Amino acid sequence: MAIDEGGEIQLGARAYTAARVGTQDTDIRIVEQAPGRITERSLTFPVSAAGHLRQSRAFVEATWSHNLTRLLKEGFGPLALLRETGLPVRKLGYFLSYRGEYDGVYDYGPAEYRTHFQFDNQRLAPPSPFGPLPNTAYYRQRLRNIASVRNRLFQAYIEADFEDLYLRFGRQILAWGETDVFRLLDNINPLDNSFGGFLVPLDERRVPIDMLRVSYNVGEIPFTPFYEAYIEGFGAIDNAVGFDPGIPTGSPWAPPNTIPSASQLNVIDGPPRTISAMRGGFQFKFISPMPGVEQTTFGFAHYYTYLDNPGVEVFTENFPFPITSGQATGFVARANQTAPKVQITGATAAAAIPPEWARKIFLSSEPIVRTELAYFHNEPRWSQAQLDPFIFALPANGQACPRGVEYGNGVCSGGRRTGDSWNFMLGFDTNQAVRWLNPDASFFISSQFFYKHLRGGIPRRPVVTPAAPLAGQPPIFEGEVLPVTGVTWSPDRWGLATAAAEPDLVHNPVDQYLNTLLIATSYYGGRVTPSVGLLYDWGGAITVQPAVTYLQDPFRFVFSYSYIYAGHLFGSQGISLLRDRDNVLFQVEYSL
Repeated sequence: MAIDEGGEIQLGARAYTAARVGTQDTDIRIVEQAPGRITERSLTFPVSAAGHLRQSRAFVEATWSHNLTRLLKEGFGPLALLRETGLPVRKLGYFLSYRGEYDGVYDYGPAEYRTHFQFDNQRLAPPSPFGPLPNTAYYRQRLRNIASVRNRLFQAYIEADFEDLYLRFGRQILAWGETDVFRLLDNINPLDNSFGGFLVPLDERRVPIDMLRVSYNVGEIPFTPFYEAYIEGFGAIDNAVGFDPGIPTGSPWAPPNTIPSASQLNVIDGPPRTISAMRGGFQFKFISPMPGVEQTTFGFAHYYTYLDNPGVEVFTENFPFPITSGQATGFVARANQTAPKVQITGATAAAAIPPEWARKIFLSSEPIVRTELAYFHNEPRWSQAQLDPFIFALPANGQACPRGVEYGNGVCSGGRRTGDSWNFMLGFDTNQAVRWLNPDASFFISSQFFYKHLRGGIPRRPVVTPAAPLAGQPPIFEGEVLPVTGVTWSPDRWGLATAAAEPDLVHNPVDQYLNTLLIATSYYGGRVTPSVGLLYDWGGAITVQPAVTYLQDPFRFVFSYSYIYAGHLFGSQGISLLRDRDNVLFQVEYSL
């Protein structure tokens, strides 16, 4: 909305309030071998019943953009100095945005989120095997600091257009690639999952970073069929990463078995704000005709960034006894979360299928086919033997650290792992007329297929233990995992008389396959828009999200249902980790 006569100052605003109500009980399974001695434990913390409020989200975003081009030409104030330089500035301006978020579930929601009583329940949040209780006050305060109220100057940048050169400097968001929902080349900005995980739209989860963005219009390249070519590069010095602060303990959207711990101290160590740690890279895009296709848009990218998952290294001292010095004194283990710099190289392509081809397969429009290929180098990787101190740090055969890295004075670590992976996406978008269902509007159909291969992945195989497992206890498996506990087991398999629990981490497949599908249409002149979204992970997880939106400017009313099912916990894109969080959403939105 313009607030001046010339339309040089634009003000925008978007606000909504949304409530999510759980439609199933969260998982809890605790089996005791004997009083005070747990054989098996698996739960979603805190425990919440069906019908309980899981989210009461208020969201406000206000934007302010100011076109300074006229003032520059008139030599207004300090802009006269820029005009005197003789630079061919065609456009100059700045952009500001404010974002405020609030989740009332911690103030007026059900008791499991509003109060601390489950944090103090020793059955759910057990004490250390050596006696100390979890610092529940710390966990509760951290939960409220991260997931209750946030007010941010979200984006703030200046931009200038110098004929073929475009510059943007400041706090901003830059998205590359052709994917939706999940990301390949679009990994420049971190994602913030602390307010609802992947159930919150991707555009609301991107975190802006301090960046210089430069684009140069090449145009037509002589002696080649390439035209409308441009080169874009960026450099960013920022310490924001997806796992800092991450989803806090006690959030309705935390991974399974994320409980207050008196046994392990988690330490987050993000990247520094230095030149050597900066993110940066370039993208080259152009259009070229292809046989049978009028034009195809190609892109090639190479850049360095930090992914949303951390590298994890676990330290112990004279395991299984507590650490006696330093930050983790009294804890059995310390887990350091760090951010390895990841190199991403890839290519994209997008083209419209000619109508004569589309008609042969009974399509009523010109479908868009898009694809993306990306190679990740040095991305975080984890294994059971690397993160499980019962494997790498338990003394055996006269060695204090038989399968780990020994630092002296009894300090042992499983090390930090990184690896490479191939990532691929094939997408298809079309508008299809189905007159018997909707005589007035077409159906928008968008589908994507994702594939990921972990190069050099560790095979999944049982870990040989010095003591035979108890009857009914399955073996612990070595292999690629997520740093998420699927279930904890009594350590009797190791012949120990301690009450410490061993984490059985969530298996991460070496080859991962996933499909997405979105179908939407509109009725009553666009006022009513029903849709259904589908996420299917071939490992055995599915998410179905039917929704309907009613539009009455400037208001929008949304109702949706999220059904999430997984037969077992596993890695891949992490859908199975929220398998017990089915919910309904009621949202009222206002846009200016």
